[in-house]
Amino acid sequence: MLKQSTNPTKTKQSLLKSTALALLLCTAHGFALDADKDEDFLLEGDNFKNLPEVVKGETKIKYWGHVVIGQGSLKIESSEAVIYSNKEGVSKVILTGQPVKMEKLIDKEFGKINVIANKIDYRVLKDELLMTGDVIIKSKVQGEMSGEKITMNLKTKEIRGEKSSNKRVKLVIKAKSK
Repeated sequence: MLKQSTNPTKTKQSLLKSTALALLLCTAHGFALDADKDEDFLLEGDNFKNLPEVVKGETKIKYWGHVVIGQGSLKIESSEAVIYSNKEGVSKVILTGQPVKMEKLIDKEFGKINVIANKIDYRVLKDELLMTGDVIIKSKVQGEMSGEKITMNLKTKEIRGEKSSNKRVKLVIKAKSK
């Protein structure tokens, strides 16, 4: 059985500490997108090839065979990844697989997205995702969107879908549970 404090000063201090901790956690969670950029970009795969040619200030690295990428809240699994980097760091990652799986915390308000697609062109410096081939995006805020070509601006949270020759863009917004 818990003993309740009869000292109002201790109770007030405890409440203030709990509130400060909760605010700190919410703030850290709210800046996930920015905080991710400060984290190291970790890559693993069965195979690796450095493509030493520098084109327009960028170099390329290719990974293939169960590629796993992580950076903060970002987690990606694909069959192949080509990583472009320049003096600013990783500028772009082109991921292919059957399918590519990606999860990322956008921010506290928007929450986490889960993406499945055959190809993802992640333009890191522009905070953009260009997803093609049987794309499915799930989020608590936006519901579930699917289509052949979907783009997302990770900063503004704008999502755009384009129909393909035989497939329209679909959005399912779940009914509010009681």
